[in-house]
Amino acid sequence: MKDESEFGYKARQVLNLGLDTMDRKVGVKLHEARQKALARQRVAVRGLSLAGVGHSIEFAVFPHARSLLAILALTVGATGTYYWNAFEQAKEYEEIDSALLADDLPPSAYLDRGFHAWLEHASDSSSQ
Repeated sequence: MKDESEFGYKARQVLNLGLDTMDRKVGVKLHEARQKALARQRVAVRGLSLAGVGHSIEFAVFPHARSLLAILALTVGATGTYYWNAFEQAKEYEEIDSALLADDLPPSAYLDRGFHAWLEHASDSSSQ
């Protein structure tokens, strides 16, 4: 960086040596050309002004990126687990409903408490 500023200083000194011998019209034209170039540069910099916003967003988000990714993964995992369990429970209910519909007993038999006691007694005696 020091070499670049030294070079710029030396180049300015060489250019300034010929400034006194230069025609005034040429000096005015060079000044106008420099002003136009600076105006174009300002327009180009304004067009890139969002790059500064992006840079500040980068500093705000990237230090927390790992935490954000962990929270996102945890949220996706918890949501996925919830839906997985809901689908499994729906499958179980479907199997129970299918068994009830395929059976010859009327639905009122399943509501009778004595029938449940008889089923438990019957299943205990058949397993022995």
